[in-house]
Amino acid sequence: MPNRSVRRARTVALTGLTAAVLSATLLSGTAYAKSGTYVVVGARALRIGQSVQVTAYGGDDSARYTYACLDERVGNGGWFALGCSGQPWASYGRTVRASSFGRIQFRARLLARNSPHGSAWLDRISNPVDVVVH
Repeated sequence: MPNRSVRRARTVALTGLTAAVLSATLLSGTAYAKSGTYVVVGARALRIGQSVQVTAYGGDDSARYTYACLDERVGNGGWFALGCSGQPWASYGRTVRASSFGRIQFRARLLARNSPHGSAWLDRISNPVDVVVH
């Protein structure tokens, strides 16, 4: 059995090694900003004349000011902007009335700015969500 000083030296060495491994693990973690945008619809199927609540959400940790916007596409036409949130980091919602048969798609766009009155750029676009109108 090793004497007390040898056991103490091993304990100190293991403690130092454990501290070194833990600090290297904690310090080597990759830091990155989180970003995302999505759209939520109140119903996936409607009748002509019915309305649905649609809300766009989004955010990006690397941009100082982000604004959620909502777009609509009826059938195979182009995308039409319904509007954007007036405040940074806020969702944007609308009630949309189904006025024609077929498919309505909605998507969220995230606009970003570095200052409150600076120029905005398109940060990202969500996947579209379909609503079928009978």
